[in-house]
Amino acid sequence: MILRYKQRQLNKTLDTRTAKLRVKALTVTGQRVSKAGGLTERRSTPSAVCVSRDVAQPQTHSVSCHTTGLRIRKCDFKITMNNNNHHTEEISTERLMVRRGQPFTITVVFSAPIFKYLQLLKKTFLTVQTGNIITIPIRALVLHPPEEQSWWQNAALEEQDPFFWTISVNSPVNAPIGQYTLLLRASKSSHLLGNFTLLFNPWCRDDEVFLPNEAQRQEYILNQEGLIYGGTENAVLAQPWDFSQEDIVDICFTLLDVGERHQQDKNRTQRKNPIYICRIVAMNCDEFRGILAECGTRQYYDGTPPSKWLGSSPILRQWAASQCKPVRYGQCWVFAAVMCSVLRCLGIPTRVVTGFTWAHNTSSCLSVDEYYDEDGTLLTQDKSTRVWTFHVWNECWMARADLLPKYSGWQALDATCQEKNRSLSFCGPAPVQAIKEGDIEVDYDVCYFFAAINAKCQVWIQTADGLKPVLGSTKYTGNNISTKSVGSERCEDITHNYKYPEGSLQERKVLHKAYRKTKELETTSSKTEFSTIPTALEKPINLFMHLQSKSPLLLGQDIPLSIEVFNHSGGEKAIHLVVGAQSLHYDGVPTTQLWKEEFHFILKSNEGKDSAGCVARKLHLVLSLQEKHT
Repeated sequence: MILRYKQRQLNKTLDTRTAKLRVKALTVTGQRVSKAGGLTERRSTPSAVCVSRDVAQPQTHSVSCHTTGLRIRKCDFKITMNNNNHHTEEISTERLMVRRGQPFTITVVFSAPIFKYLQLLKKTFLTVQTGNIITIPIRALVLHPPEEQSWWQNAALEEQDPFFWTISVNSPVNAPIGQYTLLLRASKSSHLLGNFTLLFNPWCRDDEVFLPNEAQRQEYILNQEGLIYGGTENAVLAQPWDFSQEDIVDICFTLLDVGERHQQDKNRTQRKNPIYICRIVAMNCDEFRGILAECGTRQYYDGTPPSKWLGSSPILRQWAASQCKPVRYGQCWVFAAVMCSVLRCLGIPTRVVTGFTWAHNTSSCLSVDEYYDEDGTLLTQDKSTRVWTFHVWNECWMARADLLPKYSGWQALDATCQEKNRSLSFCGPAPVQAIKEGDIEVDYDVCYFFAAINAKCQVWIQTADGLKPVLGSTKYTGNNISTKSVGSERCEDITHNYKYPEGSLQERKVLHKAYRKTKELETTSSKTEFSTIPTALEKPINLFMHLQSKSPLLLGQDIPLSIEVFNHSGGEKAIHLVVGAQSLHYDGVPTTQLWKEEFHFILKSNEGKDSAGCVARKLHLVLSLQEKHT
C-alpha cells in the first residue's frame, strides 16, 4: 500500500512537470506563450471561409454554455471600433460589418481565470459557420506545438488577461461575402460568439476589387448621393439620385439568395468572385423575381412611372416587402441606379454611366437601320433594334483574373433587358479596354457594347419603288459618354475610355479588326447589304448639312433654326430639303411629326446655302406634353 501511494505521488509530480513543460511550448497562432504568459507577436496567414444567411444576433452577450466549469461570460465584437476601421460605420452601429482581408478585433470574457484550464483549452478553435451548409475551422487558437501549426491559421491573440482573450481575426482576402456565425470550439463543444457580415474590400491591396485612389473609393463606395444623366448629347440633363447603399445590406443578400444562378451554387462559394456577384445583381430586370419591371405600353397607372423614382431604397424595400415581386416600373436609368446601390453596398466600386445615341438590341451586329418616308418622317420599326437618345448602364472596378491583366479595371455592366438568343438577358461585365480595342470575343458581351457605340446608322428612304439607302455612318452612335465626376457635381466625359477619336487612324484599325472578327464569328447582320460596313470602308459624303440653334432652347419660347447645306461633289446638285420636328421617346420610338417645311434650290460645286426657319411656340407646348409622358 505504501509503495503504491508513493508511486501515485511520483506520477502526479511527473505529470505536473510535464504539464509545465508543455505550457512553455504552447503557441497561439504563431505567438509563443512565455512562463509569465507574455506574447511575442507573429502574423498569420488567412484561411478560407464560407458565407451564412443567418439573421444577426446581439454582438455582446453572455454565453451559458460551459466546458467543465469554464464559462464564456460574453463576447465583445467592438462594433464601433471595427466598423470605423472597415468603413462600414454608416451601415450599422449595432452589427459587426467588416471587409475581407482586413483584421477585426473581438474580446472573449471568461468566468474564471484561464490558466486553470490550459489543459482543457489545448485544442481551441474559432469557427465560422454557414448555417446548415458548411463549417470550416479557423485554426486561430489551436494550442499545438509549432511543428503542428497550419497555414490556415488566421487569428492572433493580441492580449490576454486571467479572465479574457483579445483576439484579432483576419478573414481571407478571397472569402465569399455574406453573413457569418462565429463560434469558439473547445473540448468537443461549440460556443456561439455572435454574427458578422463580410463585404468586399476595395481598401485591401490583395482584394480583386482594390481601388488604389482614395478619392475614388469615397465616391464609388461611400457616396450615397449622385447624378444620373439623360436628355441629348447637346442638352445633357442631370437627375439627382439617392443611392442609399448604406441602408440595404440585408436586402442585397436576399437578392443574391433569390438569384437564378444561386441554384447552381449550393455552397455559395462563388460569392467570393465579384464577376459572379455582378452578374447575379444584373439579373434584377430579368423574369426571375426581378427587382423592377418594364412597361412596354408606357401606361403606368398600376405602378410608379420611372421618372418619379428619386432613390434606390424605396424600390428595394418595396421589392423585399412584396416577397420579391417586381416593382412597377423602371427604365434603364432606374435599373442602373439600383444596381449601383447594391454593388456599392456589397463593396464593389461602381458608377452610373450614360451614353448618347446608343444603338440598342443590335444582336452584336455593327449596324442599325432607320427608315424615313419621303417627307422626312421617321417610321416606326417592327423590330426592337433602334437608336436610343440615351442609355444608362454601370461600370464596376475589379481585376479580371480570368482574362489578361490589361483587361482589369472598369467593367461595363448593363442590367437593362436585351434580346440575346431569342431571350431577355443582361450584358457584362465587359472590360472597357476590350470595348475600346474592338476585342469583341472577350467575356462578357464585349461585342454588344462595341456594337452599341460603334454601329453604323444606315438611313433608308421608303419610296414608291422600295427602300433606298441614302446615308450610313458610325459618327452618329456612341457620343458624349458621361458620368459624375469624383468629388463634384461636374459631368465628366469618358468617351475616350470607350473609343478612339472619331476619324483617327486608331479608330479605323479598331473598326477593321472588329469587322474582321465579326465575320470570323459569323455574327448575323442586318438584312441589308450595308449591315456591317465600318466607317473606313464607306464612300465619301460630298453633301453636308449643318443644323443649329443660335440661342438657348427654352421651354415656351420659339426655336430659331439655321440650316447650312454645302456641296462638295464637284458638280451641280438639285436639292430638295425637308426640315421637320418629330417627338421621340428616349428609346427611339417615334411619335407625331410636329412641324415640317420644304426647300427647293440648286447648289453649284463648292457652294453653300443658309436656310433659316423658326419653330413656333405651339411646337414647344406639344414637345413639353410629350416629355411628360416619355
